[in-house]
Amino acid sequence: MGAKKNSKRGDREIDKNNFIIIFFVSISIILLAAVIAFNIDIEKKNEDDAIIADKIEVEEVQEKVNRLRFWSVILYKWHSNGQMRTMDRVFERLQYQFVNASHGDDWDFLWAIEHPFAPSDDEDQTLFANITEIKLREEQKINHFPGIAALVSKSFMSDVNSDLPYILPSFVMPYDLEIFNDFIKKNPNVKLVEKDLYNRGVRIVRYNEVRKDKSDVFYQQFMDNHFLIDGHAFDFGVFVLITSFDPLRIYRYEADVLFRFCKKPYHPFDPKDHDRYVVRRGCHNAYDMKSFEKIYNRYGFPFIKIFEKIIQDKGHNVTEFWRKIDDAIVKILINTESYVIDGLNKRNISGHHFFELVRFDFLVDNNMDPYVMEVNMSPNLTPAEKRYEENCNLYEPLVYNAVQMVGGASYYEFMARFNKSDIVIANHKNIAVELETCLANECHRNCSLNKCQICLPCVDDYNRYHMREAFREHSYTNNFRQLFPTKLQYDDDELIKSMTKNNQISIKWFKAQCKNDEKWC
Repeated sequence: MGAKKNSKRGDREIDKNNFIIIFFVSISIILLAAVIAFNIDIEKKNEDDAIIADKIEVEEVQEKVNRLRFWSVILYKWHSNGQMRTMDRVFERLQYQFVNASHGDDWDFLWAIEHPFAPSDDEDQTLFANITEIKLREEQKINHFPGIAALVSKSFMSDVNSDLPYILPSFVMPYDLEIFNDFIKKNPNVKLVEKDLYNRGVRIVRYNEVRKDKSDVFYQQFMDNHFLIDGHAFDFGVFVLITSFDPLRIYRYEADVLFRFCKKPYHPFDPKDHDRYVVRRGCHNAYDMKSFEKIYNRYGFPFIKIFEKIIQDKGHNVTEFWRKIDDAIVKILINTESYVIDGLNKRNISGHHFFELVRFDFLVDNNMDPYVMEVNMSPNLTPAEKRYEENCNLYEPLVYNAVQMVGGASYYEFMARFNKSDIVIANHKNIAVELETCLANECHRNCSLNKCQICLPCVDDYNRYHMREAFREHSYTNNFRQLFPTKLQYDDDELIKSMTKNNQISIKWFKAQCKNDEKWC
């Protein structure tokens, strides 16, 4: 009897255990089915959201990521180290393929020393034929704007900006003979610097030595009150990145500048001894000068910071000095913009293909007033001699930052501006501004109102693109400081009215961003 009871109890325990096992197995099957269904939904969603329709294998992705192609062009050998060495290093590290479009290769990013759009009879200029004669693909990028000659031609730049306080009086003979004669009447004792239009053959002359019938000679007032460091005259180059014209966006590289010192002390001054007042091949760099060398070698500060300390110790206002530098850069580029727009229109080509990395060369007088000597379209970014190798610490980060700013630091970002993946970098949520104004004026149906001009329903595709680009650039400024647009121009009604409609929209949009975040100011 006891055995039967024990047997029945055992059967019940077995049934109970079986039930528990069956229960957990059933739950597991249900959960597994749910996971499979969920994964199918996710896969379906991913297919619907895919940037490209077809799936691609991992190896194909790797090949596509590495396929950005860099084409560098230099027609003339400027120095033995190779003008393109720095660019080659940077683009190699960014995993670009090096190609030669003159041999039929396709390309994505062109960096040229000479101007691709300059008129020339030189046979070598045919290297650029597939830029000037063939329609560019949407994503292709070039480091020179058509029409930029108005900025980098020394005589033209000086003439266009002659009313600015940052340009010393200058003359090209015989075209400016009448203006020159009037200037001499008012300044009979003035010294003039004579140089050809390619900045060669510099010498100091008096007005009676001026060759008035020579058309390839440029004359400019000689600045005879140089600000000296360690007794030497110098110039310094400020690197400027222009990412767009119409609307204009300007950035100054503020990590460092390029200092070049004359070989000999300025005093005792001798106009026949060019090494006392002309910066030329074999000049001294900042680290050759005692005032820089000691701080640089001991503490590693950039030359720009050491320079600021030097002028501050001499009682000058550093902030005011840079205000003048930035004002000179911005005003000269504003005066240049119409020539670039004309250059683009003549070729019926969009400005989004181009950027410009230039160097503004300044002299400074003993009142700390800066004067622009010239703007270098293709500044030397590779040390010309071994003793200048230290300048790589300036050049390589500069080029990398510039390439990153224009969207060339990765395949994804380079192409993203022209497909759905652009939303990861900048989308409508990033560029929408003026919420209260847009709602109060029902701007989605009242785009004719000036108040609605920068509300997104009223912004055309061209300006939406530039708003997204401005937002992306703002995210990557790194060592670049934005010079235009900034709060210095937001309320300058006279300036704004004088600019194109696209610039007016851009300035108004930047001002609205500034209201929300002072980093945009």
